Amino acid sequence: MKILSVPILLASSFAFAQENSNKDAVRVLDALTVESSPLGTKTTDVTQAWSVLSGDELQRSKGLTIAETLSNVPGVSQTQFGPTANRPIIRGMDKFRVRVLQNGTDSFDVSAQSEDHAVPIDPLMVDRIEILRGSSALLHGGSAIGGVVNVIDRSIPTSPYDSPGASLRSSYNSVNDGWNYGAMAFGGSDKLSFQINGFKRDYNDYDAPTFYTEDHHDGSVEGPFNKVKNSHGVSSSVGLGGSYLLDSGFAGFSFSKYQNDYGVPGEHAESDTLIEMESDRFEFRTEIEINDSDWLTGVELNIGYGDYKHSESGFEEENGTRDWHTHSTYLREGFEGRIAFNHEIGDLRGVFGLHGIFDEFKIQGEESILGGLSKPTANNPPISSEDSSKIALFLIEEYDLNEDTTLNAGIRWENIERDYESTISDREDTTFSASGGVSHDLSEIWNISGNLSYSERTPDTAELYSDGAHHATESFEIGNPNLDTESAVGVEVIIRKTVGKVTGQFSAFHTKYNDYVFLEDAEQVRDGEGNLGDQPGPNGTLGDEDDTFASGAEGLPVKNYEAVKAEFQGIEVEVDWLAMESPSWNLMLSAYGDMVRGKNKTESTNLARIPAARLGIGFEVQQEKLDFGMKLTRSLKQDRVAAHGDHSEEPTAAYTVVNAFASYDVDFGDSVGEFFIKGNNLTDEHAYNHSSVLKQYAPLPGRSVELGLKFDF
Repeated sequence: MKILSVPILLASSFAFAQENSNKDAVRVLDALTVESSPLGTKTTDVTQAWSVLSGDELQRSKGLTIAETLSNVPGVSQTQFGPTANRPIIRGMDKFRVRVLQNGTDSFDVSAQSEDHAVPIDPLMVDRIEILRGSSALLHGGSAIGGVVNVIDRSIPTSPYDSPGASLRSSYNSVNDGWNYGAMAFGGSDKLSFQINGFKRDYNDYDAPTFYTEDHHDGSVEGPFNKVKNSHGVSSSVGLGGSYLLDSGFAGFSFSKYQNDYGVPGEHAESDTLIEMESDRFEFRTEIEINDSDWLTGVELNIGYGDYKHSESGFEEENGTRDWHTHSTYLREGFEGRIAFNHEIGDLRGVFGLHGIFDEFKIQGEESILGGLSKPTANNPPISSEDSSKIALFLIEEYDLNEDTTLNAGIRWENIERDYESTISDREDTTFSASGGVSHDLSEIWNISGNLSYSERTPDTAELYSDGAHHATESFEIGNPNLDTESAVGVEVIIRKTVGKVTGQFSAFHTKYNDYVFLEDAEQVRDGEGNLGDQPGPNGTLGDEDDTFASGAEGLPVKNYEAVKAEFQGIEVEVDWLAMESPSWNLMLSAYGDMVRGKNKTESTNLARIPAARLGIGFEVQQEKLDFGMKLTRSLKQDRVAAHGDHSEEPTAAYTVVNAFASYDVDFGDSVGEFFIKGNNLTDEHAYNHSSVLKQYAPLPGRSVELGLKFDF
């Protein structure tokens, strides 16, 4: 804590002191509207911590995945199961606690089910990304108890285009010989707007500084390696959308088709494991402003439908032959709808509405974490399919106490029904969440906000009824049908400065969980069929770590889903300083940092895979045509690791990554273009992401140079 906070406070104090000594040139930032909020709240007024990535900042941050794109946002990190299967982590939480949305509705994938499953959204043609933390994700249900990432691509136009046009994007990356290119064309009239888009990516195994791996079965070391085997991939998408513009709003529709075939690194590389993904997505959205009502000001309707499939295949040796075999296929078909009624009564304004998510989920094939077992050792019966429905009512209100102080409060009630094709009984659960906050302007340039929240989440089916080998994490996972509803009480304080040469935000949070669900090592080993070893181990019992199996199969550590009391606490800070300003160029300095601690209070130990604390500094020189800059990020040593019995999570060493960028604007008639170059990990630092379950097999990429062009016609 001291290591992280002291440099940031010193840098911030120096920057603010510089501003106080020279106030003749201050700048007022335009307050961004949080589009994920039904109230359309300004970022300067919200009582929770929000982040918005757009414009040049988004373009410079874009990576291979949404999680990589957001990886330098305070409070956000990445799971990094190789370069493609990568989900955002928000304040130390991921999987079933973080929802990834596209234009406000679900991405309709199965990325939360397993670390090797990718999110079917590519950042190449994305226009804006919003990150909701803590109680700000109230409207999106219990599966967003940790936060929400909302990716906005403008597939449905909300206003008329000034004239027809097109945008082109293309780049090459040296670290994986990767090419990507995309295009969008748009046009319309005063009443009708439409767009069509598409992209393709193609990349090989990526380079990394020299590294070694250790076999978790016998401890033998292999290497050296300079490439992460089976980290290649190819993906593509096509989409179209249009909207009819009304006098008081719009109504629009869009369709997209996404395909992604990618390799799975780690021990899966030996069999060239490949995941082949397909996703079809439909959206309908309308917003209508109402002017002839005493209290109702508008109606918003969002509808999304997704049809998703991916298969997991690889080579298998049997009877001396090596054949290609599909192990499992994941299928999900889902529908999400939300209708919201905006209202205003005197100084009270808010929104109430109805939200529903309806899903059909199946895992087909011989390898399923929900497959159950016929062995006597099985804990849970097999589940062949799950039909679920979540129906919720929500209400959010905002009230101006005076010209400096705003109050807000929100509640959400949700009913969850799950029907299983299995011998187990169907389930019905209800959850309740609520939050309240206050935002107060200390002066014309300073604002302080606070928020208190209570949230509930029902355990996912995988947490309740898993019983099978999970080869992505090389473990045998067993669910617990007796798990209770997870609940969290959180408090957060935020200080913002949005006017002047120095702007920034500081936030601190503390969240206490009851019945926090996680995977805990059972200190036992089974084979892929669930059998214990056929010979007693060193402790004289079956299931010991050194057991052998009659079939010669490998042993998988058993992990049980358990519930404990837990605490998360941390800080996030970011500061931008316009250090020098002239008619022809500006110098912008920046600093950011974050830290999160996750504690298992029941067992008085740390939670696993909590991201390491980070510090970052950077500069940017802005000229009329040329921009360039550099950023240095220091990830501190993470030795606050989880421990249980004789097993302990491995610490991760500290590392420093240096990135740089430059761009040059070019004009061709009425067209505007930009050439850019980005250098990542310029010192070729050997680094591991502590949050990755695959870190020893997939270190961070080595030195890379990306060259690109974007053009707007």
